[in-house]
Amino acid sequence: MRVLIDFSQIPLARTGVGVYAENLVREIVSLASDSDLLFVLIQSDDAVIRELASKHPRVRVLVIPARIFRNRAALLVFEQLLLPFVLVLRRIDVIHSLHYTHPLLSPSRRVVTIHDLTFLLFPHLHTRARRLTFPFFIRRAMRHVEALIFVSQSTCNDAARLMPGGKGLRAVVPLGVDPACFAPISADRICSTRKRLGLSEPFILNVGTIEPRKNLSGLIQAFEQAADLYSRLTLVLAGKLGWDYDDVLRNIDASRHASRIRRIGFVSDDDKLALLNACELFIYPSLYEGFGLPVLEAMAAGAPVITSNNSSLGEVAGNAAELVDPGSDASIGSTLLRLLADNERRTALREMGRSRAAHFTWAATAQMTWNVYSDLMKSRKNLSHA
Repeated sequence: MRVLIDFSQIPLARTGVGVYAENLVREIVSLASDSDLLFVLIQSDDAVIRELASKHPRVRVLVIPARIFRNRAALLVFEQLLLPFVLVLRRIDVIHSLHYTHPLLSPSRRVVTIHDLTFLLFPHLHTRARRLTFPFFIRRAMRHVEALIFVSQSTCNDAARLMPGGKGLRAVVPLGVDPACFAPISADRICSTRKRLGLSEPFILNVGTIEPRKNLSGLIQAFEQAADLYSRLTLVLAGKLGWDYDDVLRNIDASRHASRIRRIGFVSDDDKLALLNACELFIYPSLYEGFGLPVLEAMAAGAPVITSNNSSLGEVAGNAAELVDPGSDASIGSTLLRLLADNERRTALREMGRSRAAHFTWAATAQMTWNVYSDLMKSRKNLSHA
């Protein structure tokens, strides 16, 4: 079996899909047997994947110039016009597209990962360019590609409801977390991180891109209730600015506790781990998630978690987090106040979260993904003998 994983769509700053993509490749390269050949298509500035793949004899790296194809429009042209020729030249059996878009015409069997369906369910929460591009490719994938991978059962169910039918294989492959990356860390490391970031006071934490879907305005309203009662409490927002974030920034500036709301931008994995260990609790009241990786990471690090009761978030959290209605500021606020006042419950959630997160591993994600490739090859052989 000759498989190509198209990593060219993945940005260098790994968040969400990028974390999934890198960890998938990290684990899956070891699954190629002596009779398999795995190709990874990357952009020339992605040294991490190049180094990772170079250590495995059954892996080949194909490189395209980043100075041209970091532009989304140019990359789309490459994907549609040039990538099919690469598939022919390399005699690829299965191509895996990691982020919605995929070659519309392909000599190889296609696997497409569908992370969420917000482009169809909540188009107003996305930029105009994304509203024009991604729904088209999602609909095409549902009807025409040979296999679809959904990162949660919730997303798979949404797809079946919105676009029933389709002839391709459908598989639910949950995301994972690396236990070694979220093991307990020393108090000195936590203290030094807090000092460097200027976080001396107790804080609640949110990690994620600042964009409408994350419901940060609702979180700010809930924090104001808590801040009225807890005079030293701080809200820390860790994540890069996404799009249409002006309302969030205005709500921060207008808050009566604006000085206690800290935006610290994108953080490294090391800093994120320290923050998750240090926070009083982690709160993620998103309006919709295809999986909700920050919730899983927070549980793995032992942070008590509050998250939404919708989409995939309850599926990921199970009974190891407090679930709230993200459309209700009262629901978010009352749960936040209750947990801040209940140290015993927070301690219980820390242990329950670690136990829950242990069931989600990147090794399992990779194995289930490889099984999809293998199933496609078996189905092709069955058809050829029919």
